Amino acid sequence: MNGRTSLNETAYRHVRGEIIACRMPPGKRLTEKRLAADTGFGISPVRDALTRLDQEGLVCNLPRKGYQVTPLTLKTVDDLFVMWLIVGPEMVRLGVSRASQKDIARARAGFDGLAATAGGLEIIDCAEQAFRTLAHAADNEYLTSLFDRISGDMARVWALLLSADPAASTIVAAQSGIGRILDERDADQAADNARAYITESHERVLRTIMRWPSVMSTELVTQPY
Repeated sequence: MNGRTSLNETAYRHVRGEIIACRMPPGKRLTEKRLAADTGFGISPVRDALTRLDQEGLVCNLPRKGYQVTPLTLKTVDDLFVMWLIVGPEMVRLGVSRASQKDIARARAGFDGLAATAGGLEIIDCAEQAFRTLAHAADNEYLTSLFDRISGDMARVWALLLSADPAASTIVAAQSGIGRILDERDADQAADNARAYITESHERVLRTIMRWPSVMSTELVTQPY
């Protein structure tokens, strides 16, 4: 049972990572049989992974046709950031105010990691670790569930953005300066910092994707490096 659980978790993390990195791009069709053959995990772990990813919204079930990596459109990206601007700063404020010392250390490690990475997808991982820690530290089931639901899409958007505009990593890396704010547990300043970061990210994302030809065909696709 432990071995099966571990294999299921490994398959889930692998497929989720491929989707977030956009190596399985938005709109890609998936079948259990083909994915099992490509990854070597087998049908049962792949089925479990796709079920979990369907619940998270990263894939959608196509009756009698398998699955599809959930498409991203200009509107869904805009809607995502509008919602995140409403929720994100208050989630950070509550997380900082309620965080244990262990939570603060873990969040700071994520933010500090932003300055140490060379860019690319590692930056996304560090940022997600930091914000996920604060989301869970807020100790609010609804906020935690909401963050878990949108974090995959947020990571996908950043992966697409960085593939087209590597310089955008400077927006995320700038968050490395939040360490002092966390140490001082300045919840209001942390919320203001998050609000500025989300606003700047939103503007940068929209400026970039509006230049993509794929916007004209509704769905966003991976851009070449």
